[in-house]
Amino acid sequence: MQAKLTEKQRDKIASKLIDSNTFKNAPTSIALLQYLYNKTKKGTHLKESIIDIEFFKNQNAGDRNNPRVRVNVHNLRKKIVQFYETEGKDDVWRLNIYKGQYQVSFHKNEQAHYILKKLKWSSLLPYMFFLAAVLIIVKISIPQPKPSLWKTILSKDTSTNLYIGDHFGITGKTITRNNGWTRDFSINSADEFYNFIDSNPNLKDSIKPSNYSYSTRMAALSTQKFQSFFQNFDKKFSIRFSTQTSTSEIKEGHALYAGPSKNNNQFLYFFNESNPYFEISDTQISLFNHPIQKDTIFNLNSGDVSHEYAVVSKYKSGDTEHFVFFSQHDIGVSATVEYFTNIDSIQKFQDTYLKNNNHFTAIFEVKGQDRTNTSLKLIEAIGF
Repeated sequence: MQAKLTEKQRDKIASKLIDSNTFKNAPTSIALLQYLYNKTKKGTHLKESIIDIEFFKNQNAGDRNNPRVRVNVHNLRKKIVQFYETEGKDDVWRLNIYKGQYQVSFHKNEQAHYILKKLKWSSLLPYMFFLAAVLIIVKISIPQPKPSLWKTILSKDTSTNLYIGDHFGITGKTITRNNGWTRDFSINSADEFYNFIDSNPNLKDSIKPSNYSYSTRMAALSTQKFQSFFQNFDKKFSIRFSTQTSTSEIKEGHALYAGPSKNNNQFLYFFNESNPYFEISDTQISLFNHPIQKDTIFNLNSGDVSHEYAVVSKYKSGDTEHFVFFSQHDIGVSATVEYFTNIDSIQKFQDTYLKNNNHFTAIFEVKGQDRTNTSLKLIEAIGF
């Protein structure tokens, strides 16, 4: 029986599931739930064939042997059950998609409702306010422990710099013969530009190094995540750009790098020098000489901006440490920065893959649409 709720209340319940941690890494389930809920609100009689055509864009939906709708709705139901067993266990009103149906319905969790009804909230309020005040004071007075993976970098003894992977550019005649800004991935610094001009003197008067570089929205997203994370531990960092940075400057303190590897940045040298089992060369990363894992080569040069490999590594460089995030497109860097600035995922990664190691290299497979709604799959993680 459909619960007697206002549309606003039903919207709120559906949104709570969609925005939950349970659904966080399940973009298909999120989209399918939103679709089924919207169709239910409109009063559409939902059938498997309609969902297959409208949601999955299948033009041959008459084929009954295609189980895609049933499988995905089954997975969605499992996610809903998981949500109400964890995050939503105390919710009085619950969303449901009954087996054999596709309409979204709502029902009251009578057990939770009974418990809430029994409580005399007016008599508990003074104690609740007092407890809340005590908890706030305790939380403020106790400093948040630093994750062991970040402990040295978050230390106040040494400065930390965030290096954004920007792109070197050239000004002059473009392919349309107008003056403009051009990016050529074979020229990544002023030295490389002048070496190119020495080999092509006929271009000397038509092009010159640009006095500015460019970076993608990855830079803003990553900086925001790092800033929020560092602020939790009262630690600051400076922001620099890879095309305007020398090797000697990188050695000044701890270093974070977020950006592509195809711009031939200086961190590739440090990565290769400090990693005992990995090497990045051109558009490939190689795993080799490991006592257990077999030699493997991963191609980083994905032509698909919605699917790629991302490389994350933390290693010691002299007296300081580097924490680097490489990928060819935005989604790899943005997704892995978010992963390694989340306390829960950091701890899980540390406990599962690193044991007693504080340095590592990990390779992730990253998928996303329009460089957002990303999902991560760990392919390899080697501690050292």
